[in-house]
Amino acid sequence: MVRKRILVGAALAAALGLSLSACTASGSATGGGDTSTTDTINAELWYAPATFDPAKATGSSDVEVARLGFDTLLRQGEGESGQYIGGLASKWDAESASKYVFTIRDGATCSDGTAITPTVVADSFKYLVGLDDSGAQTWKNQAFGSGVPTFTADDSAKTLTVDLSAPYSQLLGGMTRPGTGIICPAGIKDPKGLAAGTVKGAWSGPYTLTKSAAGKSVAYSLRDDYDAWPAWKTVTGKPAKTINMTVQGDSNTSANLLQSGGVDVARFYDSNAERFTGGDYSTVKFASSAYNLVFNEAEGSGSVFAGDQALRAATAAAVDTKGFNNAGLDGLGVAQHTVNAASYRCAVDDSALVQGHDAAAAAKELKGKTIRLLIVSNWDPAADFLAESLRNAGATVKVTAPDPADWTTQMRTKPETWDLALAAEDAQTGLINTSIARYLGPTYADGGTNVTSSDNPEGLAAYQAAMATSDPAKQCTDFETAQKTILERVDMSPLITDTHRYVARKGFETHVFSGYWDVSAMRIVK
Repeated sequence: MVRKRILVGAALAAALGLSLSACTASGSATGGGDTSTTDTINAELWYAPATFDPAKATGSSDVEVARLGFDTLLRQGEGESGQYIGGLASKWDAESASKYVFTIRDGATCSDGTAITPTVVADSFKYLVGLDDSGAQTWKNQAFGSGVPTFTADDSAKTLTVDLSAPYSQLLGGMTRPGTGIICPAGIKDPKGLAAGTVKGAWSGPYTLTKSAAGKSVAYSLRDDYDAWPAWKTVTGKPAKTINMTVQGDSNTSANLLQSGGVDVARFYDSNAERFTGGDYSTVKFASSAYNLVFNEAEGSGSVFAGDQALRAATAAAVDTKGFNNAGLDGLGVAQHTVNAASYRCAVDDSALVQGHDAAAAAKELKGKTIRLLIVSNWDPAADFLAESLRNAGATVKVTAPDPADWTTQMRTKPETWDLALAAEDAQTGLINTSIARYLGPTYADGGTNVTSSDNPEGLAAYQAAMATSDPAKQCTDFETAQKTILERVDMSPLITDTHRYVARKGFETHVFSGYWDVSAMRIVK
């Protein structure tokens, strides 16, 4: 099936009976074979990086290369436990939801030999939170929440203390995100050179950028002095001395290159992944985007869904999620039952909380209604399937399909223009709070991120309780309560999670940690 890619790049874009070798939701894929003659891994990017400044990374390619060049304080752990492991931090302590203390590991250095001290880390964070940039604002919110962070560095004790003006219980998870990668002093002194990737001493991670062909490819070289790898237990083999990443936007071409040996690792969102089975290939899979129906409930906007829970439920029931999956993702997506992927810590995973497909019941509410559907351009045929599902239930559907930037602006700030939106959540952050906050609390106009304009005091109270406690068990209890209120009110309706697959050919391995694919963990194996 040939289709236009939907959602990929727009969002910081399970069991289906596939017999993919070593296919795991969280783990490693090892191809095996003799690769003693190579020290290079050839991989792909879907788009050319727009910046090499991790604090300004927005697109998927920006984020992937940021992981190669810049280390974070913490990293995602292995397995399904959701635990964190040390990156540049050797110890960490959540004294409360407003105060965190990190011990910076011994021996970590920048690519120019500068020691990575608590002061270096603090200066990098100050740079991040001080930027007037939408990408940086996203990373700042994921890392430190909505309040103002204060950083206190004690180089003699090797500690960095982070104090927050507003409690944010998810800070440790935020410290794993690539956009919080530590920028060394040379990079902060030259922000233009940092963005261009030309500052030799900017890098804190294992690799430095050595070549960049605009719009086509990048090449990274392993630092000879780097010895700060996370304490992974499942990662074997040796890191490549050179990683070449070429822009390739066509899945069929990627598959042909992987089969011919033109690339060693490739990412697939469609049925091309099924071409790679058996001992010559290995696959890991992970959630990439969570597809949701979002209802506009803003009073005075003219939306048919404002104050009408029954109509929202009927609209959700009109859409067959399996049909949507087949139309948009060749059937390779997986069932989703809450605001984001089931792999998220504290995610609710109960099918009884979402509307089942019932076209007849939906027609009783939808007949004669006019729905303004907001989608992103080129999201067909899945978007066409959605529109036709509503029309078949008796609704008149008016579709608006702007480009991603205009779609985002319209959904966030122009509620008078739409009733229902097909949206996607980045399913790799691992931070359930960011997805919950899209459906309760203040709107963008009021300084929040609620795109539904819903009034959900019960859910908001539970969300705020979770954000204010450092007890992981209580966090989950409260986050789960908040999700259940959103689902019961039908402020949104989950469709499917877009499951992507990384395939490694024989002699190479790649890894997914707690639902996150880590480009820096690619290895050459014998």
